[in-house]
Amino acid sequence: MEIVEATLFLAVLAGLLSLVLIVVSKKFAVEENPLVKEIDEVLPQYNCGACGFPGCSGFAQHMADTKDPDGLCTPGGPDIQSAIAAILGMEVKEAAPTTAHVFCRGDNDLAKADGEYIGIADCIAADLISGGEKVCPYGCLGLGSCVVACDFDAIVVNNGIAVILEDACVACGRCVDSCPRKIISMVPKGAKVAIECNSRDKGAPVKKYCTVGCTTCQLCAKNCPDEAISLVDGNMVIDHAKCTFQGKCIEVCPQNCIHALEGAVVCAPQAEEESA
Repeated sequence: MEIVEATLFLAVLAGLLSLVLIVVSKKFAVEENPLVKEIDEVLPQYNCGACGFPGCSGFAQHMADTKDPDGLCTPGGPDIQSAIAAILGMEVKEAAPTTAHVFCRGDNDLAKADGEYIGIADCIAADLISGGEKVCPYGCLGLGSCVVACDFDAIVVNNGIAVILEDACVACGRCVDSCPRKIISMVPKGAKVAIECNSRDKGAPVKKYCTVGCTTCQLCAKNCPDEAISLVDGNMVIDHAKCTFQGKCIEVCPQNCIHALEGAVVCAPQAEEESA
């Protein structure tokens, strides 16, 4: 009899607690904006964080709540941005497509090494402890922290230097954040030329540790017909919006650190005028 009474008591108690939970859950329930699901369904589900939010669902929630005109899904591209705009009934700012680029060419053959690095195969760890094997304090360490950070198999390390596979890059920016020396940056897709050096040293010191290091001689800036090159915070920088790529910068660079990017075609104004 005691067992039966105890069982009935527990059953009644469980029922009451369940009822309380149902009432509380209904009273404090937060209704989800139906637009969140719609937006989330059109997103690529990379969960890369390029938008600044924790995954695609976080970005969808933000857009549904705020209709932020500056909210961007960069990896999704124009098609997804247009789809979001249609769902929200608004104009969403379209981002110019970009890709990651490694601003260093100092591989194991071109950059001087000093000793042998034995430790964790991680650029951040090497930079903190010894700076890796290469003498250059600004160049690519080649240990692949960016490779690990990239979820899209868009980066490989070739002969001690990281290389971006542009066709696979979704411009999420994780590699940029993972590089302790900040030699990876985003450039516009279709950019024609890059000064592939991150060194902030000048002249003789650069030549001592890298055969393709920029000495900031500024010959490229002086000979650029578009005035698209300037010295910014110790680095020669190209304004891609101004560059028509006539190839003068490549011709005059004594260190061979300026290179045409994939698909770029040199513009030859004189040849065009003659043919006209």
